Formats: sequence, C-alpha cells, structure tokens
Amino acid sequence: MNVEEIPGKLREGFDALRLGIRDLKTQVLSSRVLIELSDDCVRGVVLGANAPTLELPLPVGACRKGVPLEREAIGDLIGDQFLELGLAGARVGACLPKPASSWRVVRWPQARMPENGRAELRLRAPELGMPWPLAESYIEVEPLAGEPPRALVLAAPKPVVDGWAEVFDLAGLQLQRLLTPQVCEWSLLMGSDIHRQGDVEQWLLNIESAHARLWIVREGVPLADWELSGWNGKPGADRTLRLELERCRRFWNQHSGGQVRQQWLLYGEEQQLASAEPELRKLVPADCLERWTPIQANPTLGLRLSGLRLCMGWP
Repeated sequence: MNVEEIPGKLREGFDALRLGIRDLKTQVLSSRVLIELSDDCVRGVVLGANAPTLELPLPVGACRKGVPLEREAIGDLIGDQFLELGLAGARVGACLPKPASSWRVVRWPQARMPENGRAELRLRAPELGMPWPLAESYIEVEPLAGEPPRALVLAAPKPVVDGWAEVFDLAGLQLQRLLTPQVCEWSLLMGSDIHRQGDVEQWLLNIESAHARLWIVREGVPLADWELSGWNGKPGADRTLRLELERCRRFWNQHSGGQVRQQWLLYGEEQQLASAEPELRKLVPADCLERWTPIQANPTLGLRLSGLRLCMGWP
C-alpha cells in the first residue's frame, strides 16, 4: 500500500464505522410492531407507551387463503401507512393468516427424539395428512412435555412464507420473525396457568368479537383444534355457537369414547364471554364449566398477538 493511499483508507474506515453506528442506532431505536395478517386486513400494535394500533384493510383479492397475491401492492400499502405514522424501518414480528398453516401432533418412533426431526417428518409426510407437501413447506417443531416423546409440528408452504417476507421487504420493514397463528396461540396457552390433569380433557374455548376457536387438550398435548365459523359476535350468534359446540362434542365423544371427564374453560373478551356463557351453560354440566382468562400484558393485543409477543421475547 502506498503512503498516499492511507488517508483514503482511513476515510473509508471511518465512513464504514459511521454507517455501522447508524445501523446500530436504527436497530436500537426503531419501533417494535406486532402484526396479525389475514385475507382482509393487516392488524398491528406498536409496543410502547401511548403507541397506536393499526387496522389496514387490504384490497379485495390482494390476499386469498393466506397467500399474498399482490405483493407489491400490499407492500406499498403497508409501507406508506408506516411512513405516515413515523414507523419507517420498524422491527416487526408477524403472525401468518390462519389458512396458511396446519398442525399435527407426532409421536416419535423408538421412543426418542430424532437428531434431525424435520428430515424425519418429511419422510413420514404421507402419514401426517397435511394439506400440502412437506417437501415444499417450512416446518416448525415444538417439543411437548411428557412421555413418550411427542412434538407439535407446524407447516406452512414456502411460497406463502417467502411471499410475506417479500411484502415486508417491499414495505421497508425489518421482519424479525414470521410465525404461525397456532404457535402464537399455543405459546400463550402453555404460558398460562392451565391444569395438566391426566384424567381430564380441557376444552379451551376462545371467544372474541368476530372469532371463536376451540382447542381440546389433555396432559398439555393438543388433540383437536376447531375454528367455529358460525360465530361472528352479532345478535343470535350465541345460538349458532351452541349448535356448533354440540356437533363438536358429539363428534369427539364418538371418537374418544367419552370416557374422560371434560373441563370447559372460557377465555377472550369480557363482553363476548358474558354473552356466550349463558348459552354454553345450556350445553355442558355446570360442575365442569369454569371461567378462565389467560394473562395478557396488554388487553388490546388479543390472543394471537399476545402469544406472538411472548414468542418474540419483547417486554
């Protein structure tokens, strides 16, 4: 190196150092946003004091069955909204749309966890009956407590995950994690004070303004998961909910033999719980119905965003 080149090299070094410090400041000072994706809208919550919530409707047909069909349009829409709110470059944890993922509980052969669980799952893919090929999916494996060794397996098609990653890149946001809604919900449920009694099936019913969902859990292991499509939070919807629950209960009792005691646990928005509980009491015996609400750091987050926050490790 010639002596004459040294000032230039030093200048380049200082420029790189300033750039690194600027990037570090951006990482430290940028806002943190939790986002829940759906076919109809992008719902978000900015973490921090007096931070706004976001409700951004998507153009009709831009997203279908969880797949972002108009990536550039959605990215521009989200980017413009975040720019207006002063959230350019925000760090994002996002929850995929419900139709974009599926789950199964698997029991490992030879009563042990394999060294490469994902490879093992792809070999056993036909047995799992997933709605799409595992070879073309991203797989997440969450170990479950107890014996024999089991795991909660979640899969999402690669084009869907890659598509949403591209959307956030086009929006100019820092996508930190992109999780399935089942992982978000399950993380919150398992982080809450639910009893893991071996002789009890827990029927966990989530009631929200336009959403209802039913999990069946035993010994901390999910056995079934139903989206209750008849519930929309409008007058008369509680009767529809009761009929759907009746169908679920009949189906499950035939499947399981109905030999295990059931414990029904309600959680969700207080107003909706107050509306649905009288109807639910007509369906199940009073001695197995309890009120239960999972601990949420921020009531405005809701179930999936609360679980997402827990997964992100963001206080």
